[in-house]
Amino acid sequence: MDMKNLQGWLPLLIIAVVFAFRFRGLSKPKPFRPGQLWIAPLILTAVFTLLVVSLPPSAMGWLVIAFGLVIGGALGWKRGHLLHLERDPESGAVMMRQSPAALLLVLGIIFARRSLSAGLGLDAGAAPGGVPSAAAMLLTDGLLGFALGMVVAMRWTLWQRFKALPTHQPEGI
Repeated sequence: MDMKNLQGWLPLLIIAVVFAFRFRGLSKPKPFRPGQLWIAPLILTAVFTLLVVSLPPSAMGWLVIAFGLVIGGALGWKRGHLLHLERDPESGAVMMRQSPAALLLVLGIIFARRSLSAGLGLDAGAAPGGVPSAAAMLLTDGLLGFALGMVVAMRWTLWQRFKALPTHQPEGI
């Protein structure tokens, strides 16, 4: 197997191993930490801002970012609704479980991204000489908008769902 072929398959192999472990733990609820919901959107917004300031997008780039934000926001909203939130009847703590549909949605996004990159001929990531092509820059702009929209919408949806959960009433009161 040559090195170029290995570079194409290695990320997919790592993703397959990670998702195998994730599917194995689907039935185990994990504590939901609403106080930490803001961390990922804040970090991603800072990275997004840094990238946009250091490499300002073209007019078409801003349009692609807006499109990515809308699509990412819609999928983030959907993913936020696919996760299961429940209160532990004994402790009253809020627990979260992944759903198979939420993980399949993420796998579908990864597949779509790989297909789009391959279809546009962007697997190498840059044109000869290390200068990114215009198509690569537009794809990067769109994916930045998509990631920001998805994370913010998913976290906002989880926050709204958490606030709507009934409060825990101890037994016997």
